[in-house]
Amino acid sequence: MNEGVPKRYADFEPALHAAAQAATGLSDFGRDDYREGLAHVLAAYQTDLPDDEATRAKAFVFSLPGLIGRLHSEAGWKQTPACLAEPIVRPVVIAGIPRTGTTALHLVLALDPRFQGLESWIIPNPIVRPPRAEWPAHPLYRAAAERARAFEAAAPRAVALHRIEPDDVDECLALMMQTFVTNQIPSLLDLPTYDDWYLGEDELSSYRRLADNLRLIGHAERAKTWLLKNPTHFLRTGSLLEVFPDACVILTRRDPVRTLVSLSSMLAAYRGDPPPGSPEAKRIGPRQLRIYEQATRHTREVRARHPRSFHEVHQEELARDPLAVVRGIYARFDLELLPSVEAKMKDWIRAQPEREAVLARGRRRETPEDFGLDADEIRERLA
Repeated sequence: MNEGVPKRYADFEPALHAAAQAATGLSDFGRDDYREGLAHVLAAYQTDLPDDEATRAKAFVFSLPGLIGRLHSEAGWKQTPACLAEPIVRPVVIAGIPRTGTTALHLVLALDPRFQGLESWIIPNPIVRPPRAEWPAHPLYRAAAERARAFEAAAPRAVALHRIEPDDVDECLALMMQTFVTNQIPSLLDLPTYDDWYLGEDELSSYRRLADNLRLIGHAERAKTWLLKNPTHFLRTGSLLEVFPDACVILTRRDPVRTLVSLSSMLAAYRGDPPPGSPEAKRIGPRQLRIYEQATRHTREVRARHPRSFHEVHQEELARDPLAVVRGIYARFDLELLPSVEAKMKDWIRAQPEREAVLARGRRRETPEDFGLDADEIRERLA
């Protein structure tokens, strides 16, 4: 399993580039603007992580998708250069702390055929999205389905908490790690040295590259409106609006204590499921509180400057009457909700009790203290 993983973090950079090229058969990583972020990631590995074979293997695997994605994107832009001149008009963007209803809202809005989203299978390897009927036979789709089955076998609780099928719309997060200015890797590994650098960045380069990747992926359906979701957008709404100035941003909210506990539990499931209250579990919560305290303050300031760009949704309202929430979003941003689309959404919502039963199997009762948190401190810092 650890074949090709260097025995020292110091040797990761050339090995990662070679592994990405071998996996894709491609060689052009594009501009060198990603190397600063990659250097900070690799330096943090040496400073913050234990130097054992299993940890090095995880760090290597978590780093590789950013380079593989770059190779696919650069190849796609060469094959379809005209896409880079295409405008992205009024994207609808869901942001908010994870576990505040972002996924449910994303999935129900994606039922509107006038939207296009980022399907899970296409995010790691951006290409011009082929017609839907061709997906099952596409080698990249088949590889994504195989990875999904393997991950479900390896981490069933993580899948139960956040199940996304290869053809479901998914977050921008993995696509945006191509610059290595990213929240993805430090969400899965404890990298305080990297966080100290990352939280001072604006990710503007990530958003510009995201825009070009959207132009590539959506080239065949460029008349459709983009529907995007990424909780980390909550941390970077200023950069988001600089690159997409007419974006329609939906902010999701929920009780902050329940949110942080649920988020920490989900991340624990992705990190090998350390027992609640263990030292490993207690390192998860403080990092998330730090991230989303900064995100809350940042977005409050951006929203004050751009009030017309934002609409707020409470998770409790979404759970109680999802169609009312959807109608409110469409009204707020002057979108037309067709009767046929609303009917499709109703059918999807009726099917959710079965989905909720599946998700419930991944939940367990946990407290803020299980993840190194304090309820009063959460409420104060995420007021």
